[in-house]
Amino acid sequence: MISYSLLVPLKHKIIFAPLVTLLLASSACGFVPIPGMERTESYEFFFGGDSDAWCQSGDESWTGDEGIHVLGPHFSTTVECRFVSEELPSEVAARSSALADMPKAEDGSEFVINQVSRDQMQTQYGYAPTRAWVTIGDREFELDEAPEAGDWVVLTAPADEAAVLWVEDDGRAQGVDMRTGERVDPVFAFYNGVATTTDGFPGYKYDKVEFDHGSEYTWLACESDGGGAWRNVWDEELGWASEGHVFLTVGLGWCRDFDEFTWNLDRQRSIALTSGEAAEPVAWNETGLDGMGIEVTAVFEIPDYDAEVTIAFTPVGEVVDQDGREWDFRDDPDPTVWTAKF
Repeated sequence: MISYSLLVPLKHKIIFAPLVTLLLASSACGFVPIPGMERTESYEFFFGGDSDAWCQSGDESWTGDEGIHVLGPHFSTTVECRFVSEELPSEVAARSSALADMPKAEDGSEFVINQVSRDQMQTQYGYAPTRAWVTIGDREFELDEAPEAGDWVVLTAPADEAAVLWVEDDGRAQGVDMRTGERVDPVFAFYNGVATTTDGFPGYKYDKVEFDHGSEYTWLACESDGGGAWRNVWDEELGWASEGHVFLTVGLGWCRDFDEFTWNLDRQRSIALTSGEAAEPVAWNETGLDGMGIEVTAVFEIPDYDAEVTIAFTPVGEVVDQDGREWDFRDDPDPTVWTAKF
């Protein structure tokens, strides 16, 4: 988390124009600088936090209703106020005594200031440590973590060198240009809707699936009122999807446990994609539901341009009785087919 207790200058030197050496004071004090000629060097860097916003809706420094977002699985940073000028804006200088007396930036340099919105978007997967830093050209300045509500960065940078705020989440870094708001090396799925789209589908009904064990016979039934599918570029177990791909997760309920039998689904064949380029699931999870069977999720990796995916559910697998004997399907059940549209 950003440190709120102190300003953190990596260096703080005020330089004087060469002309200051030409003015000789009448006293014995020697040379004195000409008033107004002081300058703030490039590569000054401060960060901290403020409970108040540094701009208001409609101000020139306000980035708009949408703000400038940099998003990841475990962080959400929205730049709401942005200033770029040769002199430290009075509304910024007034926020801290340490900033108040900073003179104009040296020739060819400028102040670049970002403040994060106090109303942040909710992260998709909750909190996890992130790494954050700012680059000015090829120089790097560390932050504690991804900036949070009210946090700010004040720096001076040569006008021809990019100033970029970077956040790394689970090994993947994204940046935002602090002058323009343009994203640098973004994970596009967080900004084009891919990471948040879901689709539901109707359920299934298998009211009499027959099984044999030698000369013995039985049947089982299971039905559910629906399921769903959703896409994302990051998964809690798998991490990041490969470039140009997303994870498609298919979720549905399954009975599994009967009085005298256990009906386990085949993890490679029972949930399958019959369109696109996906093969077998890359992950499979089963979660118990109190008195209601289990929730099954199968995760596939598919191209990120697949906006329509056909899903087939066929409850093939292993049926075992309470004595550990495996029973054979008399006939494979018919598949239930859904189409997920994103």
